[in-house]
Amino acid sequence: LLVQFLQIFLIAKNPSLVCGYDSLGGGCVINHLHFEFLMLDDFTNGEIPYLPIEKRESTLLLETKLKHKNQEEISLFDGTTLIKLSMITKPFFCWKLECFLGQENNQEDISTMNNMYQNSISHVANLILTKLIDVEVPHNVIITNQGTVFYIIPRKFEKKEHPINSCWNDLAGLITCKSKQFYDEITEEKVNDFFKSNISLEQNDFEHVNKMVVDLIESVYEVSKIAGAL
Repeated sequence: LLVQFLQIFLIAKNPSLVCGYDSLGGGCVINHLHFEFLMLDDFTNGEIPYLPIEKRESTLLLETKLKHKNQEEISLFDGTTLIKLSMITKPFFCWKLECFLGQENNQEDISTMNNMYQNSISHVANLILTKLIDVEVPHNVIITNQGTVFYIIPRKFEKKEHPINSCWNDLAGLITCKSKQFYDEITEEKVNDFFKSNISLEQNDFEHVNKMVVDLIESVYEVSKIAGAL
């Protein structure tokens, strides 16, 4: 399903297109598969579009070309696509999943590429999301850079109303305030404090799910680098 979904980025050919998803307990108002799209052009007055989350510092956890450890397994990937998994720790814990086509950092026009990158990044994203569903951790997903970058945010279960929304677009940095008073008083520090207190998993909880995700990928595929620690 994710592979088919990423075709939208190839069709749109617009670098300002971003997409997000909210799980049950993670800001979802309807209990079914529900993706939303935004054109960042509408928010940036023609400037180069990016989401604030894209500027967050990240620490590399692992990189892989999805080559099976078991030599008898038939590989579904051609070994030219590099997948990097990193973590972001502030203002909430999350993963940054990136795919590089051919030579690292040589991001050619995605519209000219075949769908190998889609197969690779959607496969790893599916591994992570399936694990979160299995252990009943709510989550949000943000997809940027023409479908080559995923931000996956495991989070606390949403239990009550807050002065700002906590959906994927809010976590990406496009904040929706529920009152004029909060809007007038809002600061980056207040928003970050809100995310840390109400959205972010506690460090021990993130360490637990992070280990499960890293161990899962490492148990199946050759991992060329593991780095980073909380």
